[in-house]
Amino acid sequence: MIRLTVPAVPVAQPRQRHAVIGGHIRNYTPTTHPVNAYKAAIMSAAAEAGIEPLDGPIGVDVQFYLPRPKRLMRKKDPDGPIPHTAKPDVDNLWKSTADALSGLAWRDDSQVCRTRASKWYAEKDGTPRVEIVIAPMEEAADGGGEA
Repeated sequence: MIRLTVPAVPVAQPRQRHAVIGGHIRNYTPTTHPVNAYKAAIMSAAAEAGIEPLDGPIGVDVQFYLPRPKRLMRKKDPDGPIPHTAKPDVDNLWKSTADALSGLAWRDDSQVCRTRASKWYAEKDGTPRVEIVIAPMEEAADGGGEA
């Protein structure tokens, strides 16, 4: 089982841009897009943790904690995490995170058989981060063949 906490503001995978070069269409993400720094933070945290790619079917649980806006910092607002119901979409956050972990935590994306992702505003005194748990399916929470 791999547990990883990445102290970074989660960034969603943007739509690919397209260019025609030499008669061929090229898809790319601009090098200046913030998603590149986010993916680099994930890869750096994975390298520091010394994780090795898992083999076989795996399950991944990810919790995204985004910055809490000032409008949710009032005294009457809860101190703990609050569900995040605005953009970015959780599936696009997952895509950028999975792209960064591919080849580091698993060898191929096809190994990921189960994912669970949620997004939250961070605690009042918390910081933006991503909490990731990766486990072989026999160890994954709610394990095995359950749907």
